[in-house]
Amino acid sequence: MPQEKDSAFRRFLENPDCFCDLFNGALFQGEQVLEPYMLEPAAEENRLQVPDRQGKKRTIRRYRDAVRKASGQLQYAVYGVEGQAKSHYAMPVREMLYDAMNYAEQVKQLEIKHREQKDLKDSAQFLSGILPDDSLAPVLSLCVYYGLEQWEGPQELWDMLAIPDEFRAMRPFLANYKINLIQASEMDPQNFRTDWRLIFSLLSLAGDGEGMKRYIEEHKEECSQVAEETFDFLCEILKVGKWWRRKQKTKEGVVDMCLAFEQIEKMAEERGRVIGEKRGKVRGENQFAALTEKLLTSSRTEDLLRATKDREYRKKLYKEYGLL
Repeated sequence: MPQEKDSAFRRFLENPDCFCDLFNGALFQGEQVLEPYMLEPAAEENRLQVPDRQGKKRTIRRYRDAVRKASGQLQYAVYGVEGQAKSHYAMPVREMLYDAMNYAEQVKQLEIKHREQKDLKDSAQFLSGILPDDSLAPVLSLCVYYGLEQWEGPQELWDMLAIPDEFRAMRPFLANYKINLIQASEMDPQNFRTDWRLIFSLLSLAGDGEGMKRYIEEHKEECSQVAEETFDFLCEILKVGKWWRRKQKTKEGVVDMCLAFEQIEKMAEERGRVIGEKRGKVRGENQFAALTEKLLTSSRTEDLLRATKDREYRKKLYKEYGLL
């Protein structure tokens, strides 16, 4: 299923209006900084050559879900998007690598240009491969999380670092990298002008069948003419494929979501139940871990063994240690 979600996400972002609206709504509070007419195609593959242990060059390839160049008055900028259906516990490193590879490619192209023009003049320029006046285009990356639960991964490189106490003085000098995490719970749908408004609104209501049904009833005009690409993306991220069918599709290539009230409500209620069960399981695991620690600290191993088999005795121990 991840491939289907990624494919639906990429198709949705092929629309220039949706691509621009994502950045304008998520980062710029609805200000129209990025416009469709500015966009140009850009390579979704980044390559970087590094030496292996034998000294041979090895090519590393990384692919973004969507990337575009945007032309300004004097220079262009690079806008990249990576979609995530689940939390990624190394996302800061992953995003940092994407950006670094793009910058490395820009430097490489400058080096090629200067070799062809033969305009490098001194040893520092030959060493660098570029001129003092050369500049790089800025790269702005988004991590769009469309999972139905809260993001659990780190949001910056420092979150992943384990700095020993004896070396804590090094922290102010360590480079950090923060990801631009976009998730529905932190978005204001009113900042968006395209179907991102609908997507973030419904994602924020995942698990609330009545709320989702009420939203669609209150936005009948919007929900009765949903673009096919938006419908496909919603089907994948909301996991409603087994309820929603293509019979909602109209001849004009749009979908009437208002025909799916009962299916939407049923989906959201089931998703809410699953999320509730998962959270309850996590709480139970944390509760028993705390009990285990207290019993082992008190050298009560026999009580711990009994607690693993006797539910009532385990409950009694929870009360004894104030864990209920």
